[in-house]
Amino acid sequence: NLMGDDRLLVTYYDDPDLIHRIQRDWVDLYTGIFTRLCAVAPPDYVLIWEDMCYVAGPLIGPKTFAEFQLPYYRELIGRLKDLGVGVVGLDTDGNAWKLLPLYVEGGVESMMPFEVQAGMDIREVGAAFPRLVMIGGLDKRALAVSKEAVDAELEAKVPGLYRRGGFIATLDHSVPPDVPWENFRYYM
Repeated sequence: NLMGDDRLLVTYYDDPDLIHRIQRDWVDLYTGIFTRLCAVAPPDYVLIWEDMCYVAGPLIGPKTFAEFQLPYYRELIGRLKDLGVGVVGLDTDGNAWKLLPLYVEGGVESMMPFEVQAGMDIREVGAAFPRLVMIGGLDKRALAVSKEAVDAELEAKVPGLYRRGGFIATLDHSVPPDVPWENFRYYM
């Protein structure tokens, strides 16, 4: 956030040691916070927010992620689990398909929001990653269309995913401003 996307992406190549130092500090900071927190009350759920992906895919490729992110995800999530944290989830927008296997390998147990307009179909994700808990994945755009579109979206996804388990039905991101209140109430 402090560097901005462009500078950050260049820094992966121009100053990889800085990126590793940032990641090291990130793990140390959150390990310290959660060590103190978990001594009082370990959380049932911790959500890591990163927004590494956008509509066309991730900001960095799998090879770069494996070098600069994956070891730190493994370490932090391993420590969180050792401290008694229940589930560790990840919030990343956009199309995360290329990084999904690495997130899971790193210890991520739950993800959100699975943006439909970015190509994230929760039925496909659920089939490919049967142990991953999914939150979201219902196309928010259907709410702007009609009650029938809401019904179609829910019927296409919810029954099968509830049978699968590990699914919390909710929209694939914030409710857009063009959604009529009545359609939102109907969806709820």
